[in-house]
Amino acid sequence: MIRDKLTALGLFVFSVIYLVGGWDLKLGALRKPGPGLLPLLVGTGLLVCTAIYLWQVFRKPAAPVSSLKSFDLKTAAWLLAAVLAYPVLLNYLDFILATFAVVYLTLLVLKFNRPVRGLVVSLLIVVACFLVFAVLLGVTLPSGPIEEFLYRLRG
Repeated sequence: MIRDKLTALGLFVFSVIYLVGGWDLKLGALRKPGPGLLPLLVGTGLLVCTAIYLWQVFRKPAAPVSSLKSFDLKTAAWLLAAVLAYPVLLNYLDFILATFAVVYLTLLVLKFNRPVRGLVVSLLIVVACFLVFAVLLGVTLPSGPIEEFLYRLRG
């Protein structure tokens, strides 16, 4: 369908603009990342994903109108609420609990497998994010008792 092709093309153009927009920022080193490292990683990942999506959309034949899913306003509202609540939750719950709550809610809203599996996946995502950003890259995250405990574990 033409709408899918325009969406894929728009997302691809956005990812190129995003990547080029962060090009002038300093990358820094792995031990001391600069302000351009995260935009470069996100922009590269975004460009790869949108390129794959663009290729898939232009490669497949148009689907019949009856098989297209309708837009789910309730799901979109829940996802928007989760994104807007996240910065507020960071102030009250700190990084691990706030991120866990938002990731788990997102998985529930998107009907990811079963709720118990969603708990495990959410926990794995949060631990991975903490390890990458706080431990590996040295990014300062909102810290509470859980984060302090994890910092002490690493020595």
